[in-house]
Formats: sequence, C-alpha cells, structure tokens
Amino acid sequence: MDNKFRISFYPKDSSQVKVVSLSRRLGVLIACILIPLALMGAWLILSGTLHEPAETSAVRKKLGQENGALGDRVGKLDEDLRGLRGDLSRLEEQKVNALMISGVEYMEGEKQQKSSSLFSFFHGLASMKTDVGASLNRARAISGYLDSTLDLLQRQTALVEGLPTSPPVSPEAIPTREFGYSPDPFTGRKALHAGVDFSQQAGAPIFAAGGGTVSEVQKDLLWGNCIRINHGRGVETFYAHLQDLNVKQGQKVVRGQTIGTMGMTGVATGVHLHYELTVRNAKVDPMNYFLPELHLAAVAHVR
Repeated sequence: MDNKFRISFYPKDSSQVKVVSLSRRLGVLIACILIPLALMGAWLILSGTLHEPAETSAVRKKLGQENGALGDRVGKLDEDLRGLRGDLSRLEEQKVNALMISGVEYMEGEKQQKSSSLFSFFHGLASMKTDVGASLNRARAISGYLDSTLDLLQRQTALVEGLPTSPPVSPEAIPTREFGYSPDPFTGRKALHAGVDFSQQAGAPIFAAGGGTVSEVQKDLLWGNCIRINHGRGVETFYAHLQDLNVKQGQKVVRGQTIGTMGMTGVATGVHLHYELTVRNAKVDPMNYFLPELHLAAVAHVR
C-alpha cells in the first residue's frame, strides 16, 4: 500500500496536470493544523465574535457622513476657485491699466527679461500653482501691488506739485538781472548773482513757484521782507525785497498761491523781486526750471 497522499491540480489545459505527493505523516500534520483552525473560525463566526460592535458601526457611519460633507465642500471650493480665477483675470486687467497710467510699458513672456526688478516679481506669479492657496496668495500679491502703485502715483503727483517750475511773477514782469557773475549795482565789482531779478510795479502779486512749506518769513536788513519755501527733497526757493508778506512760517502753500507783493525793501535800487532756487545746498539758475505753461493754470486755480 502506498503511504503517500497525492494532491492533483487540473488547469484548463489537461496536459499540464500537476500532482503533489506528500508523505502520510506530513499529511496528517497538515490536517491536524487546518482542522482546528477551521473549527475555530466557524465558532467565531457563529458566536458573533467577529461581528462589528455597535460603537464601531456608529463611528463608521459618522465618518461616512463626514466624507460626504467633505465631498460637498470640495465641490463648493471648486466653484469658489473658478470665481477666484475670474477675479484674478480682472485684477490682471487692472494691473495692466495701472502700469499704463504710470507710464510703464507692460510686457509679457521673454520681453520681461529686460524689465526692472519691480516687474520681475510678476514672473513668479505666472508659474504659481492653480490650487486655492496659491490663487489666494496671487490675488493678495496683485492687490498689494495695485495699492502700492496707487500710493506711488499719489506720491509722484505730490512731488510734481511741489517742484518750483512756475515763475513767481506774472507774465508782465521783466527779468532785469540774470543768474551768474555780473557787476554789482552798488560796488561795480563782478560778483555772483545767485538768483534772478524781476521788475514790475509795486504791489504786483508774488506767487509760490511750487507747493511746499514756508520755512522762513522775516525782515532782513539786506533782503528786506523775504520768504523761504521748502519744497522737499533738498529743494528751496527764496523771495526777497517784498512789500507785503501774505504767509506765515510753517504754512502750507500750493503752486501759484500769492505769498506777497512786489516791493523795494532792504538794500535795493528799485522795485523788484529777487528770486533764488537752491537744489541740495547749491544755487542754480531758476530760469532753467520754469515751465511757463504751468503758470496761468496755477494762478487761475488759486484765484
């Protein structure tokens, strides 16, 4: 009698039948192991030990509900993201408009390789991921840029308004002495005349050449009634020999505002205004900085 167990495997191809032979002792050992395991599994199933506890079932149900709610929230976030992308497109248009207003050409792609560091910031924006977090950061960045651009334009407008580019006298005034070296009317010696003299009838209005703060109002033995205006950034204007003083120290003035009248106070040979322009502690020729077309508009606005 053969003392071996034989296990045959019959695949679809009957020609590939495989037979595994086991000794009787090994077969009995395997049977002794498998039978108790099978009986134990049957007992666990019948006794309900493997059944899911009520608490676990409740937790699983709750997790399923939360999963469904999260799915709904993800859908809502997708809708918000689409709306956000639309808002970003509008912000991009506003950014372009802001750049055009500020006088800077808007460039894209390879053209931006030569742009300044201010606009290289937008290279990173183009490569950001389109997830919700990155889109929100991008929106904040563009919004912050638009705010800073508006602030820059406002500050530039204030700076332009402060520049002394308007003549301090009406068009009827006549320049009688230019800036530079010329004979002194009292000594006859050649000396630096650090300003420009304008002649007009006594009492003619004297205007602020630009917006700023009155830093000095005084009666000087040499200059007579005089006014000094600080325009910021190291720029100052000086008005001397005035008859009347219409401003006070610390007062804010705008371009074209009447600050006094033409006179002959101090050391002067006739009725005139002595006007000086100082840029960073250096006397310069004021005539080189006048924009005559600004004069009439500024005076009309103040009046």
